[in-house]
Amino acid sequence: MTGKTLIVFSTISGLNEDVAHAIADALKTTYNMDATLADLRKGPPDITPFQNIIVGGGAGNSVYNEAVDFMEKDFEGKNVAFYFLCENKEDAKALNTEANQKRLLAKNKFLKPIDVAGFGGCMISQNRTIMDDLNMGRVREWAIELGKKLNTPSLPLNLINAVPFDKSFQFYIELGKNTGITASNTIEFAEKLQIVPIQSVTFHFQRQDFQRWFINVIGDEELAKRIDQINVWTHDDENLRKKLSETVQNRIAESTKS
Repeated sequence: MTGKTLIVFSTISGLNEDVAHAIADALKTTYNMDATLADLRKGPPDITPFQNIIVGGGAGNSVYNEAVDFMEKDFEGKNVAFYFLCENKEDAKALNTEANQKRLLAKNKFLKPIDVAGFGGCMISQNRTIMDDLNMGRVREWAIELGKKLNTPSLPLNLINAVPFDKSFQFYIELGKNTGITASNTIEFAEKLQIVPIQSVTFHFQRQDFQRWFINVIGDEELAKRIDQINVWTHDDENLRKKLSETVQNRIAESTKS
C-alpha cells in the first residue's frame, strides 16, 4: 500500500467538505488507504507524515485563500492532486480548471500536480449548496482513478506526474482540427495512442511533434530519439501506430525497472 493520504479543504457552504469525505471514502473502500481530512479554516496541518496530498481548491471561480497559502509549503517528494467544484452548472470546463489551478499555485508556481479535476453540477437545496448525483459519481470515479496512480509507487514520477493543461499533448488530425484527446504524462500518452484516429498518429509523426513534446515538456530525450528512428515509409498506418506504441511501452518498462 502507498503512504498516508491527507485531504485538505476550505469551505463556505460545506460542499468542499462533503466532496472530501466522498474522496476519502472511495480511497478507503477501494484500496484500503489511510486517508485523513483537514479543514484549512482551522489552520494548516503538518504534512510531514503524509505521502499523498489532495487539495480542495475552491468552488466556482473562487479559489480559497487558505488553500493558496497552504500550497506555499514544500511538497518535495510527495504526490499532490487538486480538485475544484461548481465550475459550471452541468460539466466543468477545461479552461476553468486550468485557470483555477493557476490561481491555486500563485505561491508555488513550479509544483506539478499528479492530477487535477474539476466538477460541475452544483445546485441549491434547502438553502444549502449540493452536487447532483451525476457529478458526485464523477467525484468517486476520479478518486478511484487517482487511487490507482497513488498505488503504483514503482512508477517514476516523470511517468505519472501530470504537466499543466497548456503543456499537455493535444492530438490533432490536421491543422485546426483538434480531436479533443490529450495526454498529460507518458503513461497517458501510451494509453491515448491506442485510441486516437490513425490520421492523428501519422499527422504528428510526420511533423515530429511527438519528439518535440517528449524533449521540451517531458524531458525524455532518449524516448524522442527512439521515436526518431522509426522509419515512417516502411510501415503502413496501423503498423506505425503499433511500432510507436511498442517504443513508448518499452521505454516505460525500462524506466519502471530502473
